Amino acid sequence: MKKRFHKVLIEPIKEVSSPIIEIEQTGQLSGFLLLNALFLTLLLANIPMSGSAYIKFWVSPLVPALNAISAQEVINKGLMTLFMLEIGLDLKKELTQGELQTYQRASLPFFGAIGGLVVPIIIFCFLNQEQSILSGWIIPTTTDIALSLGILKLLGNKVPSFIKAFFVALAIIDDLLALLLLVIFYLPTVGSLKIVLVLLSIIFLGALKYFKNTSLAFHFFIGGFLWWSMVQAGFPSAISGIITALSIPINRIDELKRWIYMPVNYLIVPLFVFANVAVAINLESLEFLQESHVKGVLIGLLLGKPLGIVLTTWLVVRLKFVQLPPNINWVQIIGCGILAGTGVTMAIYLTEHTYLSMEIRDFIKIGAILASLTSVFFSTMIFINSTSIANLFHWSFLRVLFFRKT
Repeated sequence: MKKRFHKVLIEPIKEVSSPIIEIEQTGQLSGFLLLNALFLTLLLANIPMSGSAYIKFWVSPLVPALNAISAQEVINKGLMTLFMLEIGLDLKKELTQGELQTYQRASLPFFGAIGGLVVPIIIFCFLNQEQSILSGWIIPTTTDIALSLGILKLLGNKVPSFIKAFFVALAIIDDLLALLLLVIFYLPTVGSLKIVLVLLSIIFLGALKYFKNTSLAFHFFIGGFLWWSMVQAGFPSAISGIITALSIPINRIDELKRWIYMPVNYLIVPLFVFANVAVAINLESLEFLQESHVKGVLIGLLLGKPLGIVLTTWLVVRLKFVQLPPNINWVQIIGCGILAGTGVTMAIYLTEHTYLSMEIRDFIKIGAILASLTSVFFSTMIFINSTSIANLFHWSFLRVLFFRKT
C-alpha cells in the first residue's frame, strides 16, 4: 500500500516540482515569476470587455463605503517597503563586505547614476520645449529596481557579481536622486513638523548604530515610525525600507534576508507588477507615441540612460578617478546602461505626479512599458553574448579611439 501511494501520488508531485526547485536554487525563479506577471497583467488588462474591470480593481478603494485605500496603494506604499528593505540589505552587504567595499568601486555606480539622470533630462527637455508638456522631464530618469534585478537574477552566472553589485547600487542611487527631485520640484509644500518627524526617525536609526544596538525589534519600530512619517508627509514611503536596511547590523543581515526573501520575491514583487503595469494598449495609444512628451520618455529611457551611464563611467575611468575590475569589460557596462532603461514602474509612479491629464498619463505609461521591454530584450542579448561581443569590440575602431588605455 505504501509503495502504491508513493508511486501514484508522491512521484508525480516530485516530477512536477523538481524543475521548479532547481530553478529556485539558482535564484532565477523570482525573475521568471516577475516576467510572467508582466506579460499576464498586460494580457488581462487588454481583454475586451473585462480588461477595464481588471484595471479598475487595482485602483478602486478596497472598502468603497469607507473610501479606503486601493489595493495598488497597499502594495506600493506598504508591501514594497519590504522589497526596498531587501534591496537595502544587499547594498549594505556589498558596501561593507562585498564588491563595493573600496571607495573606488563604491563611487563608480554613483558617477554612473549621475550620468543616467542628467542625459535623459537633457533629451526630454530638448524634445519638449513647450512649458505645458515640459513638466514630465523627471519621468525618464529612473530605473525599475524590481524588474531589472529580476532580469539579472534570471540571467544567473551570465552576469558577474561585480556587475550585479554595481547595478544594484546604481539603480538605488538613481531612484533616490529622482525621488529627491520629485520632492523638491513637484510635491506640494510639506509641513515643517512632518519633515522634522522624518529627519528624527533617520537620526534615531543612526543612533542605534552608534550605541551598537543589534536588536531588530528596535530597528523595525523606528523604521515603522519612519515609514508612517513619510506617508504623512506624502513622500514615497517604500524608500523607508532602504534607509532602515542601512542601519541594520551587518551580523543580522543574512538572518533577516532569510525571513523576507520568499514573501518578497515570490509574492510582493509579482503583485507590484500586476498592480502597476495594468494598462490598456490600443491603436490610438500607439499612434500617440509620436507625441513629443511620449518620445521624450521613450528616447530618454532607451538612449539617454545607457548613453549617460556609459559615457560618465568611461570618463571617470579615463581620468583615473576609478578603475574597472580586471574581469569586467565595457560590453557588460553597456549592458548595465541599457538595462537601466527599464523604468516602467518608477516611470509610471512619477507620471502620476507630473501630469494632470489621465489620457496623457496613460500614453506615457505605454511608452515607458515599450521602452522597458525593449531595454530588457537588448540588455539580455548583450549579457548572454558579452564574451563574443567583447572579442569583436577588442578589434573595433571604438576601442582604438576611446578604450585603448582603459
